[in-house]
Amino acid sequence: MQVVATKLLIPPTRPGAVPRPRLLRLLAAAAAHPVTLVVAPAGFGKSTLVSTWLREVPGRTAWLSLDEDDDVPGRFLDYLVTALGTGRTLLDSGTASTPAVMTELVNELVGEDRVLVLDDVHVLAEPEILDALTFLVEHCPPGLHLVLLGRTEPDLPLARWRGRGLLAEIGAAQLRFSPEEAAGLLGAVTGREVDAGTVDELNRRAEGWAAALQMLGIGLRDGAAAAPSVRFRPGNRYVLDYLAEEVLAGQPADVRDFLFRTSVLETLTPSLCDAVTGRSDSERVIRDLEHANLFLTPLDDAGEWHRYHGLFADYLRGELDPATARECHSRAARWFAAHGMPAETIRHAVPGDELELAVATVREHAEDQVRRGELATLLSWLNRLPEEQVRAHADLAGFKGWLLYLAGRADEAETYAAIADAGMGPDAPAVDRAMLRTFQAYLALTHGRPADAATLATAALDLLGDSSSFFRAAAMGVLGQARRLTGDRRGGIEVLREAVRLGERSGNPLSALEATGYLAPLLYVQGRLREAVVLCRGALLGHADAPMAGLAEVPLGTLLYERDELLEARKHLVDGIARCEQLGTTSYTLLGLRTLARLHHASGRPDEGFEALLAARRQADAAEDYRRARLVVATIAELHLRSGSLAAAEQALEEITGDQPSSSDYEQLTRARLLIARGAPDRALDVLGPIEDRARSEGRDGSLVAILAVTTLARHALGLPSRDLLARAVEIAAPDGYRRTFLDEGAPLVPLLKDIRATAPAFVADLLSRSRGAPAPAARGSALRTVEGVGVVETLTETQRRILGLIATGMSNQQVADKLFITVGTTKWHLNQIFGRLQARNRTEAVARARELNLL
Repeated sequence: MQVVATKLLIPPTRPGAVPRPRLLRLLAAAAAHPVTLVVAPAGFGKSTLVSTWLREVPGRTAWLSLDEDDDVPGRFLDYLVTALGTGRTLLDSGTASTPAVMTELVNELVGEDRVLVLDDVHVLAEPEILDALTFLVEHCPPGLHLVLLGRTEPDLPLARWRGRGLLAEIGAAQLRFSPEEAAGLLGAVTGREVDAGTVDELNRRAEGWAAALQMLGIGLRDGAAAAPSVRFRPGNRYVLDYLAEEVLAGQPADVRDFLFRTSVLETLTPSLCDAVTGRSDSERVIRDLEHANLFLTPLDDAGEWHRYHGLFADYLRGELDPATARECHSRAARWFAAHGMPAETIRHAVPGDELELAVATVREHAEDQVRRGELATLLSWLNRLPEEQVRAHADLAGFKGWLLYLAGRADEAETYAAIADAGMGPDAPAVDRAMLRTFQAYLALTHGRPADAATLATAALDLLGDSSSFFRAAAMGVLGQARRLTGDRRGGIEVLREAVRLGERSGNPLSALEATGYLAPLLYVQGRLREAVVLCRGALLGHADAPMAGLAEVPLGTLLYERDELLEARKHLVDGIARCEQLGTTSYTLLGLRTLARLHHASGRPDEGFEALLAARRQADAAEDYRRARLVVATIAELHLRSGSLAAAEQALEEITGDQPSSSDYEQLTRARLLIARGAPDRALDVLGPIEDRARSEGRDGSLVAILAVTTLARHALGLPSRDLLARAVEIAAPDGYRRTFLDEGAPLVPLLKDIRATAPAFVADLLSRSRGAPAPAARGSALRTVEGVGVVETLTETQRRILGLIATGMSNQQVADKLFITVGTTKWHLNQIFGRLQARNRTEAVARARELNLL
C-alpha cells in the first residue's frame, strides 16, 4: 500500500495562532496517564492545540490523521506502524493477524519514550480496529502516551479506563476560548487590536468556539465596524462553507430536516420537537445528535432539555425558508400554550402568525406578571406584539403605557395613555378601567397635579371596591403620595399604611413593597427614622432576592446611610439598584444612585461618587425626567461643595436656577450651604427661613434636623445666637439616630456640637467620635476629565452632541429645534444640560470647551 505522507505530518502552526498556555499545561499534566482523550465539535481547536503542544514534547512523536478510508484493519495498521516506525516485520509478511501485529508493536515500544496522536479518531467504527486500540492502551508500555482527538467519543471502553486511572480527558468546556485568548485570535485575524467590548460580545456569541471566532473575525476584518455589525447570514461564505461542508454534509436528509425545523426553538425537548417536526422519534434523534457531538448542549441532569450552539442555530435559521419557519413557530406556540408556558407561547406566536393567541396570552397573564413583579417581562411581551395589535386593544395600550412610565419613559407613556383612554369604553371590565385610572394618576403626579392624581386614584378605588386586584393597592399608593403633596401628610401616611396591609393581605407583594417605598421616606421626614427602617426590613422578609425587593432596599439603604451604617447601607443600595434595574423601575435606581454617590463621598471616594451621579444623570436625561434630573444636579452641586469646588457647585446650581423655582428642601439647603461658603450667611438665612416655617407647620421633624443644622452654621457665621437651634436639632435626631445630617456638614459643626453636649451626651459623644474617624476628602483622580481644574466634565448624550454641533455652526434655538424635530423648550433644556456638563456660562464658552476636549 502506498502511504500518503501528509497524513503522518504534524499539522503546521497556523500564522497568528494564539498561545494557550493554560491548555498546554493541562496536556502536559495529562501525559502522566497512558491516554489523553480530547473530544469537542468541529472547529474547537483540538488539532491546533495538540500539534502546538507536541512540538514542545521531548523525545519521539508521531501523528496520524485519520479519515473514513482508514476504517479498514489492514490500512489502519499500515499507517499506525509507519507512523511509529516499528512493528513492520510481521505486517510485511502479509500473514500476521491484527493481535499479533499489535503484540509485536507493544514489545518493540518497550523502553522508548513516544507520543502518538490519532486525529479524528471518531471515524473508526470497525470492531477489529477498536479492539487493537484497546489492546494498545491496556498493554501500554510505560514510555508511550496516546492522544486521541475526535468530534465524538470513540467506541472504546472509556468507563473502564476512567475507573483504572488510564484516561485523562479534555472537552469543549476546557477548549472554549477565554476572553484573553479570544482577544488574541481576533487581533490575529483582523490584523489590529480589537477593543475589549467587541471581544467580549463576539466571544459571548461564539461561546468560545474557535472556528466561530475566526469567522466573526473575518467579518470584522472585511468591513464590519464593531461586534453588532458582524452577522451570520445566508450567503455569508465563511459560515456556509464551514457548516455546510464540515457539519451538515455527512448527516442523513431526515436529520438535516430535523435540525432546520427545530432551529426555531431556543430549547429542545422530545415532545416539543415531535410537535414542531411532525415526527414521533425526536427522543432518538436528539440522543443521536448528542452522541454525534453536533453542537447540542444538555440543559438539565436528566437530559430532557437541550439547546443548539448559538451560532449553529443562527446558521440553521438563516437557511430555513420563511414559510417553513412560520409553520414551525406556529406549532411551537400551540405546544407551549398547551403546556402553560406564556413567555415561550408569545415568543413563537408572533413569528408564527398566531396573533390572536399572542394577544390572548398576554391578556390572560398580564396582571399575574405585575403581581409577581415581572414588569420588565410583561413589557417585553407587549413589545413583541405588532404595534397595531397593542393600539387596537385599550387594555394592552394601558398596560404598556403604565410600564413605560415605570421605566422612566414618560413621553411614550403619555401616548399610550391617550390611546387607552380613547379606546376604553364604559362597558370595559372594571379592573381595566381601574388600571387606566391608576396609571393616569401616576402621570398626574409626575406633572405636578397631585389634586388630579387624588381624584383619579379615588375613581380607581371606587371601580375596584373590595377587589384583591394589584391595582387597588397601587391606587392607594398613588393616593397616599397625592395627599402628601397636597399638604395632608398624616392622611398620606395612613393611606400608605393601609396600602401596605392590603398588599400583604391580598398576596400582592409588589403592591406592598411599592407602598413601603413611598411610606418609608415619609416616616423619615416626619422624624420616625427607626420606624422607617423596621418597616423596610419587615417588607423584605420572604422577598429579599426578588427583583421587586429593590423597591424597599433602595429606601432602606438611604435610611441606613442617615444612621451612618455605611457598610450595610452600601450593600442594600448596590443590591437594590441592581434589582430595580431588573424590575424596570428607573426612578428607584436613580434615587439609589444619588444616595450611593453621597455614601462614596462620605467614605473618601469622591471619584466613585461623581461616577454614580453621572449614571443617575444619564438615566434622568434618557427618561426626560426633568424633576429628578434637577434633583441629581443639586446633588452634584452638594458634592462639589463638600469637595471644596465652590465654582463647580455654583455652576451646577446655576444650571437649574432658570427653571421653575424649587420647593425642594434639599435644593434650597444646598443653595444655603453655598451662600455660607461664599461668605453670604445673611442671604442663606433668607433661603432657610421659609423652608423651616414650612417644615414646622407640616410637622416634619426629620426635615427640621438638617434645616436647623445649616441655620446654626449661618447664624454662627453672623455672630448670632445659634446654640438653642442646634440643641433642638440634636433633641430630634438622637432618639432615632439621625447622624449623617450632622457628619456631612463637616468640621465647621464640630465645635458647635461640643458646646451642646449636655443636650444628649451619648449621642453627641458618638457624633464627635465618628467625625474624628471620618476619611479626609481625597483629591479627585486624573481619570476624570476636568476643565480649568473645576470639577468633572460629564459625558454628553448623543442628542446633546448633535445640538452642540449645530450651535457651533451658529444656529438659533428655533433652527436647532426644527432641524432635530424637537420643541424649542426641549432644546433649551438640553442647552442647560450642556452648559452644566461643560461648566460653561453661554454658547460661546460651551463650544470653546467642547473643542478643547475634542468633543467637536
